[in-house]
Amino acid sequence: MTFDIPTLGLVLLLVYAANAVLAVLLAWSGRSFPGAWLWVVGQGLMAVGAFIMFRRPWMPVWTAVIGGNGAYISALLLFAHAIWAFRFSRPFPRWLYLWIPLVLLSFWLVFDESFMERSAAFSAWGAIGSAGCCVLLMWKVERQNRLANGVTALPFVLVGLASLVRLASNVGPDDNTETFYNQTGANALYMLGSILVSTVTLFGYSMMTGLRNQRIMNHKDEVIEARNRRLIESSRAKDLFFSVLAHDLRGPIGGAARYVRKHLMGKMSGLEARHSEVETLASSLEKTYDFLEKLLWWGRSQLEDWSPVRVPVDLSQTFERAVGLVRPSAELKEIRLEVAPGPYPQPIADPESVQLIVGNLLANAIKFTLPGRTVRLSTTEESGLCRIEVVDEGVGMDAQTLERLFRIEDKLSTHGTSGERGSGMGLLLSQSLAERNGGGITLQSEPGKGTQATVWLPTQNL
Repeated sequence: MTFDIPTLGLVLLLVYAANAVLAVLLAWSGRSFPGAWLWVVGQGLMAVGAFIMFRRPWMPVWTAVIGGNGAYISALLLFAHAIWAFRFSRPFPRWLYLWIPLVLLSFWLVFDESFMERSAAFSAWGAIGSAGCCVLLMWKVERQNRLANGVTALPFVLVGLASLVRLASNVGPDDNTETFYNQTGANALYMLGSILVSTVTLFGYSMMTGLRNQRIMNHKDEVIEARNRRLIESSRAKDLFFSVLAHDLRGPIGGAARYVRKHLMGKMSGLEARHSEVETLASSLEKTYDFLEKLLWWGRSQLEDWSPVRVPVDLSQTFERAVGLVRPSAELKEIRLEVAPGPYPQPIADPESVQLIVGNLLANAIKFTLPGRTVRLSTTEESGLCRIEVVDEGVGMDAQTLERLFRIEDKLSTHGTSGERGSGMGLLLSQSLAERNGGGITLQSEPGKGTQATVWLPTQNL
């Protein structure tokens, strides 16, 4: 079987040239992917190889053999580079470009040999290059992309198989009658098949463009879904927080207003005779202030652009202020406050945050400690961490209650040993502030054996 090789060469040139032009237009129009321009250059090299082969009658043999065949095989390497850039995040191994000088050298060594030897050399390199592109396209491909990658790999599969068949047919006794312009058998069919396959090589470019667009859409969907989940969780947490907060604020403020109206207004005696009533009013208003203070700190801690001013913290001053704020409550219940003597380590944190955390933990300990018992405050340094411990001799908690403490959706109103009310938001706020300062809070407790709250903060800048 023989074909009109010059005519086939012209057709092959026109097809490759059209592919190259279309690839350039697609890339310029924005329909591209990582490695797209490498694919475009590869299409251009295929057109260059076809042009050199078409001009073979007017060129030295070595120029056509080395230049034309070298352009074809180099195009396969560029296709492989484009596929690598599209599929993998790691840099392409540049040393593989040493393949090109090796290919050109092999063509130089056989350019003066028979046509069958030259064909065998070209077929061997073509099979290797096509196999490499197929492997890169199908290596650990995602299930949803297997069909698209398989269709993209199809031209390379056909070229690789045809190259192997051609290589096998050209290995053996030389047929001195067969030349470039007088190709028969597998060589002639290979020439015809090149034209057929060349018509779909551009399909691989379009397929990878579609895969890239699908990847972008999938990523955007994932980002939007994750953002929606965060918004839903944030909205739910804020709704629950303000619901609990509104409930706890309504009681103290409403009680204070009713008490003032009932017991103070309309009575002509002096306030000195109403010391207990005024004390009750002051206590109620103090609770209101405490809740408002927590609200302000909670809002600050939830702002993404808020970052605490982290400096070395003087724990002696922090402990003194925190103990001073809770001492009236402790004295009212006859609870002893024991503070371990210094010197203390210096955590790197926001001083106001640390004071609020320690104050909240002390207030909780006093709330749930029986009258006449002790609350201890101490600190140690271990492995670059400052550990602040608040230990009480209170009622303690079971494992189920401990698990629920740091979940805002499980916040419930609680009562201390003397009827003190609380929502648990102080502990949740303390945890949030500790985490924003690079630390955290852990709790250990058993029913009837008290609770140990541990705050750990870094003693070095993170």
